Amino acid sequence: MFAGIDIGGTGIKGVITDNNASIITSDDIPTPGTAREIDLAIAGLLNSMTQQCGIKLNKLKAAGIGAAGSIDNLKGIAIHSPNIPSWNNYPLAAKIESLTGIPVVLENDATVATAGAWLQDNIKGYNNWIMVTLGTGIGGGAVIDNRIYTGQSGSSLEVGHMTIDINGRECPCGNRGCLERYASATALVETTKEYLKIFPDSSLSKRMINEKLSSKMIYEEASNNDALALKSINEISTYLGYGVVNIINIFNPEAVVFGGGLSQGHKLIFPVVKTIVKEHAMKGMKENVKFIHLRRQSRMSAMGAAKMAIERIHFT
Repeated sequence: MFAGIDIGGTGIKGVITDNNASIITSDDIPTPGTAREIDLAIAGLLNSMTQQCGIKLNKLKAAGIGAAGSIDNLKGIAIHSPNIPSWNNYPLAAKIESLTGIPVVLENDATVATAGAWLQDNIKGYNNWIMVTLGTGIGGGAVIDNRIYTGQSGSSLEVGHMTIDINGRECPCGNRGCLERYASATALVETTKEYLKIFPDSSLSKRMINEKLSSKMIYEEASNNDALALKSINEISTYLGYGVVNIINIFNPEAVVFGGGLSQGHKLIFPVVKTIVKEHAMKGMKENVKFIHLRRQSRMSAMGAAKMAIERIHFT
C-alpha cells in the first residue's frame, strides 16, 4: 500500500491506495500553523489511516506529499510556500520520514494534481496536455509525450505567475501583473468588489448584508443574470483566455484541463476562454485543442501524490 498527502493552506487531505493508486481509505484534517505542527499532523494522519486499513504504519511502501510553492523533489525540501510561511528551505520529506519510518516523495501541489487528473477516464487518451488549476491562486502542470513534466527540481508550470500586465497588480511572489492576480477565485472576488459602486442594485450587494462575498456566490448570481456578477466573470475569463493563449502557443497541446474550485464555473468561463483562444492563438496551434473540466476533484491531488510515490518507488 501507498499513501498520498495533499497539503493545502487550510486543510490536509490523505489517502491510502493500492499499487494502482485506487483509494482504500481517506481522511482529512485542518492545516496547523507551524512547520513542526504540520509534520506531527501528517504523521498522525498517516497513522490514523493505516489503522483504518488494519495495518501498521511501517507497512506502507512510501508516502507521496504534494505541497504548494517551490520545492526540490530530489532533496525533499520545501524551498518556499505562499500558504505556509514557516517553510523556508525546510526538509519536509526527511522530517516525515523520521517520524514515520517510511520513504517520502515530495512534489509540487500542481504536479500531484496533474498526476491525479491523469487517472480520470476522460484524460487517459491524451499524450500531451496542460493542467490549469483555478483556486485561490492558479497552478499548472504538464504531460508531455505521456510523461509528467516537473522541471529540473520539481517546480515548473507556475502558469499563475506568467505576466499578463507589466504594470499591473502586485503579486505576493514579488512580481506585478501575474495571471492569478486577474483570473483566480481571489481575483474574481477583488474584481467584483471594485465594481460594486457601479452596480448598487446588484443582488450581490443584498446578499453581502448577511454573507461574505465569495467566488461561489458570484457564480450563483451570474447564473441568475446579475449584471455585476456577469461582468466580473467575463473579465476574469478574458484574462484567463489570454493566459491559455500563451500556453497553447508554447506547448501546442492536445488538451487544456481545468481543475480547482473556480473551474466549477466552466459553463460561464469556457465560452469566453474559447473565444479569446480562437481570436488570438496561433493558426495551426489552436484548431484541435480540447477544453476539459475535471470531475471528482475532492481527493484527486492526494491520489496523484500516491501515484507519484508509486512511480518513484517502482522506477528507481
